[in-house]
Amino acid sequence: MAEVSDCPWCVGCPKSLQQALFDCPIVRDLWVDCDCTEMSLWPTGMTFLELFESLCKLEKKKLCRGAILLWNIWNRRNDMIFNGKDTYPLLYARQIYGGGKTATCRSSKKWVPPPEGTIKLNCNASLNVEGWVGLGVVAWDWQGEVLSAASRRTRAYWPPVVAESKAATMAVRLAKRFGLKDITLEADDQVLISRLSKASVYLTDLDTILDEILSSCNSVLWYHVKRDGNSVAHNLARVLPYGVEQVWENLCPCEVSPFVLMDKLSI
Repeated sequence: MAEVSDCPWCVGCPKSLQQALFDCPIVRDLWVDCDCTEMSLWPTGMTFLELFESLCKLEKKKLCRGAILLWNIWNRRNDMIFNGKDTYPLLYARQIYGGGKTATCRSSKKWVPPPEGTIKLNCNASLNVEGWVGLGVVAWDWQGEVLSAASRRTRAYWPPVVAESKAATMAVRLAKRFGLKDITLEADDQVLISRLSKASVYLTDLDTILDEILSSCNSVLWYHVKRDGNSVAHNLARVLPYGVEQVWENLCPCEVSPFVLMDKLSI
């Protein structure tokens, strides 16, 4: 069996490729969770290439799912060993063991301020112009004051949930840029919020984006809000920025000021 450095998932695991990819208890839970257990069985004496050749008989979707999972495990193993980035527990421990700070999705019909001392981020995407996607983000304090806002326009043909996830990514980056802590994030895409609140990262193009969002934050509460409660971010996504992206600090563009006022009056 090929030798590798110590298993990054568990201290004291034997030094083997099979242990790091398949047999470590933490990794094995992932194979079970993704319904790919049969792909993690490595018979004694079989080479890695022979193992994959033997898997060709499996159903195509399962084979693809297992191959991508294997790539992610190996990539994160290398990040931990060579770059010191412990991304694995952040992405999966909450999903498997129920750790981390998550919240059950709720759907509010109107905007409400966050608890005192915390920050709320609202984000949204606009697909009104064919071939263009608009993204909007606004950060509020508990008194309903706008701390920052951002609008971005990019040429793309993304499905709605991918566009919404890009808006969430921009929101997380905005929070990091201004050093915002103790934040909640609201969006009006139920699928996105459900996936983020459960830390459900699997094997699609969308999951690459969710992976980036979850890797960037460790204590965010995710909430679903109906469109009427997300009007500022919704209209920010329609604002044409100067250049690719425009950011406002302690104010917002005049185009969305009426919607900010309406939300403040609803407190």
